[in-house]
Amino acid sequence: MEYATTALAILGVAAGLAFRVKVLLPIIGVILLASIMFSLATGFGFMDTAITVLMGQATLQGSYFLGLLIRAIFSALQRMRSGL
Repeated sequence: MEYATTALAILGVAAGLAFRVKVLLPIIGVILLASIMFSLATGFGFMDTAITVLMGQATLQGSYFLGLLIRAIFSALQRMRSGL
């Protein structure tokens, strides 16, 4: 589970650095289906499945936001350097 969470976080940061929101939406759908299938395969109950889905989505979207912040900071620094 830790590896999957780390992979989701890396995917989110990379998507935030490279793409806009239109790319995030299909990724969210794929992660939703993958986490539901994982939960069904392991025999989780309803609450465990809900927690798995929510944690996967939160990890992906939080790291996507972090990627957007990093991109915004770097572009602001480049504008400041070119303005000097």
